[in-house]
Amino acid sequence: MEIKNLEKAAKRIKSAIKKKEKIILYGDSDIDGVSSVIILEEAIKNLKGEVSAIYFPDREVEGYGISKTGLNVLKKIAPALLVAVDCGIGNFKEILLANKLGFKVIVVDHHEILDGLPRALIIVDPKQKGDKYPFKELAATAVVFKLAKLILGDKISE
Repeated sequence: MEIKNLEKAAKRIKSAIKKKEKIILYGDSDIDGVSSVIILEEAIKNLKGEVSAIYFPDREVEGYGISKTGLNVLKKIAPALLVAVDCGIGNFKEILLANKLGFKVIVVDHHEILDGLPRALIIVDPKQKGDKYPFKELAATAVVFKLAKLILGDKISE
């Protein structure tokens, strides 16, 4: 049993790599978010993909999660696939703005879902409704590692 939408996210990221789409990794600025970005970046690079930008918000200035400031910094890269890791599940307004700016947003998170889901292209969070994955307390790095394994397939080195 796998986390809901994990395979869909892996396929979309692999498609972006194959089509040489711009890919942006947007991570929380804590150790879980930074580690998650590194894991995903390495998986993409292992398939000869390129990450166009990595963004970590300044929590003191921008607050938690996807920020309007961050999107304004990144908008010159649009259109692009924006993968938010360890954040995004509560960023309703910001993801709507990201969509308007030309980003296709994938949220890979592990935080509690409070008020429904944002309008992202794909949402991966073991705590979302309908997710049958048995363990709900994974750190973002664990969710991203599972995603990286699907992205890499038999190209993963163990």
